[in-house]
Amino acid sequence: MPADGPATLSTPTIVPDGNHEWATPVPTMIDALHHSGIITAHHVAAARFWATDYRIGVMGQEDPYLDRTSLGLSVRPLNGRMGSINRYRYIHDIIGNRYERILIATMINNQSLEEIASHVHYDPRHMGSVLALLLDFLTRHYDAMPGHLWRG
Repeated sequence: MPADGPATLSTPTIVPDGNHEWATPVPTMIDALHHSGIITAHHVAAARFWATDYRIGVMGQEDPYLDRTSLGLSVRPLNGRMGSINRYRYIHDIIGNRYERILIATMINNQSLEEIASHVHYDPRHMGSVLALLLDFLTRHYDAMPGHLWRG
């Protein structure tokens, strides 16, 4: 599947209370880059946060964490979705389509470095470094994100 094609859904996981939830898994490639020291835990957290916002704000998945205590009687899921959409748009405006396709291919479609490099026309030997630089950029922009975008 090309990096800018429709994203595939991961399978739901079962959380301790027995409900199904769409977890934001760490793709094998991200895990390998983290264990090799190319990216830090902060980069992994930013990538997972981006993927969660993408899944909620773009793919329309439910946020599994927002409505656990209100028994479905609040508008927080809608607020949470709007927060995800606003954060997604903020990051999208900064990184643009090309680098977003790399994040989609990595975090949503779980493609290999070779597949991503082929699609975006980068040298596969440098794709790990490109992804590390992109995650560093993403981390810095999340750290500097205006406070109103965190509401939701």
